[in-house]
Amino acid sequence: MSNQKKYIAFFDLDHTILNDSSGSLLGIPAFVNKIFKRRYFIEAVLLSLGYKLEFIDPQVISSRMTQWLKGQTEQKIVEFMNTMFGKLIKPAIRLHARREIEFHKNNNALTVILSASIEQICEPVRQYLGFDDMICSSLEVHQGLFTGLPHGRYCYGEEKLTRSLQFCADNNLVLNNAWFYTDSYSDLPMLNAVENPICVSPDRLLRRYARQVGWKISNW
Repeated sequence: MSNQKKYIAFFDLDHTILNDSSGSLLGIPAFVNKIFKRRYFIEAVLLSLGYKLEFIDPQVISSRMTQWLKGQTEQKIVEFMNTMFGKLIKPAIRLHARREIEFHKNNNALTVILSASIEQICEPVRQYLGFDDMICSSLEVHQGLFTGLPHGRYCYGEEKLTRSLQFCADNNLVLNNAWFYTDSYSDLPMLNAVENPICVSPDRLLRRYARQVGWKISNW
């Protein structure tokens, strides 16, 4: 299939496809459904606030969330995510994102979610929007239980570029004619590598940088 595609269009998930972060959307329901304990919920609120004020690295949040799931069964998390998709994630999908995804499908592109979010969050979105593939973070599972550790490196920052280069090699495509949609300055390595960087309602640092270098800014 990929050999027949003309190029790749990569889309970030949080604050790009979605109008919020998946972590913020799922925090309270995860606590209510006993996915994690009260002290973790309080920590999640503080981390979310720190992220919005731009003084906490999202990778720190991802690391902490991974540890909160330690001991939970993979089946329970998958079922929870699938339920919450219909209630919270699906309504948060931006109309402009849907339009851009369809635009690239109609132009014979390979469409890929590229996100630091875990695969249990990304997979329902991938299926619903009809993405061809996804590149995201994974969690270690042993005998059906989450260990509290990542499986490999978090798909964040430079790691997004590393994985995308390997994905292109595996699919006989190249990054220099690809598109990438994201809101985050942390995605600068990937944005600099593609021919068509699109800054979607970008954070403060990315908006300033995009204006300096003349990248397209789309306010969704």
